[in-house]
Amino acid sequence: MNNYEKRLFLDYAEKLISGVDVSEYSFQRVFDFVISEFKADKSIFKYDKYGDVAVESKREKEKFVKTFLYLVRQLKKAIRPIETSYEKKLEIIKDIYNLNEYEFEVTKFYIAQETNNIFKNFIGCISGNEVMYFVQNYLGLRVGKAERLLEEMSKKNICRRRNGDININLVKIFDNPKLNTKEKITEVLLGKPQKADLTANDYRHLTKEKGFAEKILSNAVKSKKKGINILLYGGVGTGKTEFAKLVANEVNIPMYAVITEKDMTKEADREDRLGDLYTKQNILAKIGNACILFDEAEDVLNQDICSKGYYNRLLENMGVPVIWTTNNIWDVDPAFLRRMTYCIEFEKLSEEIRLDIWNSVLKKNKLKVDKTKVEELNRNYDIPPSLIANAVKTTKLIGGDENDFETFISNVAKVVTKKKLVKKDNKSNEIGQYDANLVNTDIDIKDLTEKIKNCGKLNFSLCLYGEPGTGKSLYARYLAKELGLDVVFKRASDLIDCYVGNTEKAIADAFAEAKAKKAMLIFDEADSFLRSRQDAFRSWEVTQVNEMLTQMESHNYPFVCTTNLLDTLDEASLRRFTFKIKFDFMTKEQANEAFEHFFGIKDYDLGIKGLTAGDFATVKKKADFLNINDAEELKNMLLNEVKLKSSKDLKNSVGF
Repeated sequence: MNNYEKRLFLDYAEKLISGVDVSEYSFQRVFDFVISEFKADKSIFKYDKYGDVAVESKREKEKFVKTFLYLVRQLKKAIRPIETSYEKKLEIIKDIYNLNEYEFEVTKFYIAQETNNIFKNFIGCISGNEVMYFVQNYLGLRVGKAERLLEEMSKKNICRRRNGDININLVKIFDNPKLNTKEKITEVLLGKPQKADLTANDYRHLTKEKGFAEKILSNAVKSKKKGINILLYGGVGTGKTEFAKLVANEVNIPMYAVITEKDMTKEADREDRLGDLYTKQNILAKIGNACILFDEAEDVLNQDICSKGYYNRLLENMGVPVIWTTNNIWDVDPAFLRRMTYCIEFEKLSEEIRLDIWNSVLKKNKLKVDKTKVEELNRNYDIPPSLIANAVKTTKLIGGDENDFETFISNVAKVVTKKKLVKKDNKSNEIGQYDANLVNTDIDIKDLTEKIKNCGKLNFSLCLYGEPGTGKSLYARYLAKELGLDVVFKRASDLIDCYVGNTEKAIADAFAEAKAKKAMLIFDEADSFLRSRQDAFRSWEVTQVNEMLTQMESHNYPFVCTTNLLDTLDEASLRRFTFKIKFDFMTKEQANEAFEHFFGIKDYDLGIKGLTAGDFATVKKKADFLNINDAEELKNMLLNEVKLKSSKDLKNSVGF
């Protein structure tokens, strides 16, 4: 221990032993420790036969404490009060955090027990909550005031109220002798300014929004306006974080990021992140020309875990502009959203823009990949630029080629998306064999298709309802092909999630993806998430319908829902569909035509009611396996398919 630490040690010992019951075992340990470390003369004390301090009576106790305190004070006088770098660092910390007298004393206590093993052993002599014991006995604060003091220090990110952990950055400062100036210490607490990897060209689809964000940020810094918050929200991989960095870089305002991890082994929790935000706000408010990035803001703005009053004050009073990013605004309380200065939605990127990002990252990292291969990767893997950059670095680390690069891309994409197969299956867009003559609808579907093609408008929606296998999804794909559009196809299993808010997010992401690709969006089994709100028992059953209705109102590209259960759909959703088309069982003539179409058997009268194109496709596949081509056998197989159906129209008869 240096001179300062020795004086601090004895100062604490003097205060602490004054409030300890000398009959306790813990006090004996304190006494032994002081005598041992300072090699003090212990012959002035009276001992029992076991070698312990003899304090049989109250008078002996009082005499012993008096003698012990006298010894400690004499030891303190013998130490020369020379200022050390340790003390200088403490004064810098006090200035940076604006600590009052009590907060400064507690900070010294925390740092001492973390950076000095001898002092830590001494503190170990005290039983119970050491910090609380120190605050009450050394500072003389009552329980209520002591708890409020520690709570405030927890908010300032000095320490953790519950477990007594100190901010790990403070420990680093005192462990490293080179960190001896305010500038160097500030750099440790702030971290390095954030630099963008992408360019303005990568965000040309957000030129207007980027301009607004830059003006807000630069003017807020110049005028020192409080409570400036910019929210960037949207799905994973849409470039929110890089956009925030780019905006700050473009207006030459240093940006510092709130921590997401405490160290290499521990993830930062909500309290850690809020404390770090407070620290950076406190430091940067004095510097002036700076802003803060709070990535993954859903960690702290979740309405189920946060104090609305606390966050409202936080958002309104921060002296340094903050850019918040989140993948999910469903759990964010509307009160917080109202306090945002400006909000930017990040939709799914188009393939063209994503391709530019791929090429930009590859060029910056000097990895050559064939143009055709990059285009293929862009189609197959919709992932953030950071993952592309990671795959580039790994490829270069092993001296690999473009095939190795694709392997690493597939590897990281699989983990992030949590899907077994990440590579897109382009075959899913094939429409198979569609024949309008085999589809029985309540309107002329051929005429409708031609009119939609000729009108030149794409902001229409279709509700295709009817029995399973009647060709609803097949027609939607066929229409998309006729219009020259790609298809974004979503089943109920792709959208419905067990966690509240995730279904709404998946619905919004699906619409965003279709918009980015200028594609036709098809929701299969729409009755799973468009059920009537009148029959809803839970709030999330209402909110997912509300989200669907909101998206339908603003969507400017073809949207198609298919359902077997029209009666269960919400009435408001039905009103929003441009066309509602019923798909029914085949007519007698269509069934006979389908028999010829699928099996090549002409002029055969099946006489089976309730057949669909799906039935014929199923029987065709089965017949090919069994090598069956006899008309009667095929008819019986079709009849068996119909018998399995539960349609009300087929209860009494399966014949025309």
